[in-house]
Amino acid sequence: MSYQALYRIWRPQTFSNLVGQPHVRQTLANAITSGKIAHAYLFCGPRGTGKTSAAKLFAKAVNCERRNGAEPCNECSACVSITNGSNVDVEEIDAASNRGVDEIRELRDKVHYAPTTVKRKVYIVDEVHMLTTEAFNALLKTLEEPPAHVLFVLATTEAHKIPGTIVSRCQRFDFHRISPETIVERLQEVVAHQGWTCDVGALWKLAEAADGGMRDALGLLEQAAAFGQGTINEAHVASVIGGVDTGELLALVSDLMDASYLEVLNRISSWYAGGKDASRIAFDLLQVLRDLFIVMLSAGDDALNGKPVAPYRFVTSKPTCSTDWLLLGVSKLGELYTQLRYVEQPRLALEATLMSIATAPKVSAVADGAAPVVVQRKDEVTAAMPAAEALRDVQRPPTTPDEAQNESAPRVATEAEAVATKRRSRAAEQRISAAGRKRETLARLYRDRHPQVEAMVHERWPDILHKVKQDRIQSHAWLMHGEVAMATEFAVVLSFASRIHREAVMKPVDRRVIESAVSLMMEREMQIFALLKEDWDEFTASLTRVDDGSQRAEQEDIVGRARALFGEDKVVVETKE
Repeated sequence: MSYQALYRIWRPQTFSNLVGQPHVRQTLANAITSGKIAHAYLFCGPRGTGKTSAAKLFAKAVNCERRNGAEPCNECSACVSITNGSNVDVEEIDAASNRGVDEIRELRDKVHYAPTTVKRKVYIVDEVHMLTTEAFNALLKTLEEPPAHVLFVLATTEAHKIPGTIVSRCQRFDFHRISPETIVERLQEVVAHQGWTCDVGALWKLAEAADGGMRDALGLLEQAAAFGQGTINEAHVASVIGGVDTGELLALVSDLMDASYLEVLNRISSWYAGGKDASRIAFDLLQVLRDLFIVMLSAGDDALNGKPVAPYRFVTSKPTCSTDWLLLGVSKLGELYTQLRYVEQPRLALEATLMSIATAPKVSAVADGAAPVVVQRKDEVTAAMPAAEALRDVQRPPTTPDEAQNESAPRVATEAEAVATKRRSRAAEQRISAAGRKRETLARLYRDRHPQVEAMVHERWPDILHKVKQDRIQSHAWLMHGEVAMATEFAVVLSFASRIHREAVMKPVDRRVIESAVSLMMEREMQIFALLKEDWDEFTASLTRVDDGSQRAEQEDIVGRARALFGEDKVVVETKE
């Protein structure tokens, strides 16, 4: 006999072996034992969760000659023929390749013929959402009132694409993603049966990568077993799924806690050399930080529902590990993970994010009632000091040996730290300079603000959006989140609540599409500028403060001139409430 894939060998042949879907198993078993079997069923759910397996199992149960309660015997001629796919009365149809009205008309004509070898004809229509509208209409009447000897089972991964008229004529069952714990149990059973050697951590990594699909988990297990020749560990699994070994990820987190920048960069470099992707590294690291957070909050060994916690305890026991720091890491990596698809150099973005996490202050674990202790590197302490104070400490004359012996605390600032402080000061000055240039640009645009043009932009904005949607739907999706802040005679300033949307519309291809649409609708050449809403609000608020200060200065100047002209005793200043 030719080789069969694991997921085919381990396809459930009894209801008791159908794992992860207890509500489906119980309902179908009760319907069979009570004899109340409907004429049409709809099985919905993600891939690999047992929809087609449950359909074939159901077909065997209703036609079994020696059924034990709801369980098929798997020995009679009906069960054997249905299992090996040779029974002509149980037909499995792929709607993705038989989606036309002619195929459904042919099926509609065949359902009136009585079964030849079993009690009931069963039609299993897989991926039924792929049928055309005409095919659904042709199936509608037959599905509503089929002959008594016919049973329909429709399976789909996208139930929202099925017409309501079809759904209302079926009993619907929603298959859920199978939990990692259940998948690990089944994989352990498979590994024991196959005689393989496997680490528990590797099975958990497989279960998490399968994302709730048993078929995916069995396929990945088969790949890992072939890679390791029957010996499966986390390194083999990581190579198969394209991820990173959990032990290496925990070592990376430990390096981040210790602010070992060079070690962090070396690890990223070695992973890239091994073909790892920045998005996958960020995803796996997010999973590890999430598990570390849970382990840190839980005292028992079942914090991760059976997943080994010993490797995580080693990291959470470090004095620099805190829930605040872990939450900061999750926040920064989560934001990076959503933005990596728009970044031209994902590796640089990942390294920059990891460096910012490494430099974040860590709060050490303390006893109950004690104040937390912030753990920082020396250069971080110096960076937090004013530049003048840091330089003063560096330029302080050296102490005598006696003075050095009597000092209660070591001197923190060093010449190297002063250089680091200067470097950070220059970076801060550059950021301030960039902010100043942005403010100058806004101020210049604000001085040229044109109320009539701004009113026209607001009036024609729906037409602009429609034109952008026609030219490039992705640009329209970003632009939908923006608002017109102001307009000049030849420019439109847009404000966005999200930095992602703001950066997206300013990409060259999107900006060209939007400017072309604005210019067309405004009948003149127009440019667009995008900024964050918080920056725009801050700018307008600063204008209000400047106006108020100018008015007060003008009033004070008038009062001063009056006193100089008439004398202090002749001028009385009264304020109106």
